Amino acid sequence: MLSTHKVGFPFSASLRSELNDAFSQMFGKSVSGLEGAYSPLSVWEEEGKYHVALDVPGMSKEDLSLDIQAGHLILTGERTTEENREYLHHERSYGKFKRVVQLPDWVDPVAINATLDAGVLTVVLNKKLEMQPRKIEIKDLSKSE
Repeated sequence: MLSTHKVGFPFSASLRSELNDAFSQMFGKSVSGLEGAYSPLSVWEEEGKYHVALDVPGMSKEDLSLDIQAGHLILTGERTTEENREYLHHERSYGKFKRVVQLPDWVDPVAINATLDAGVLTVVLNKKLEMQPRKIEIKDLSKSE
């Protein structure tokens, strides 16, 4: 069965607004992403690398910023909307967002790759060279060459 949402559902936008106002008054922050917009992310470790994926549908690389500060990966961006548009129904969030991920000590802040594909920003962080496994050669001193 296909789930639909009626345009003009009596309390969808106003209830969200009221909840957001109440949350802001209690905690000083909004419900929807703390700064207006919200982008969900996932973090995992695979093959000795740290992976961070952030959903940023409809955004370009110019809308995004990626920084490393004090052991944290800081992802910021801004979703813009049409200013002069009157919506019949509106659930998409717009505005600035900021996501902060604490990095493990073994992450090399120089060896970072970031790609944007199909609305997903993926950041791959490598281990510091000294933290990567390596094979050490054993020299046999009893054999003369």
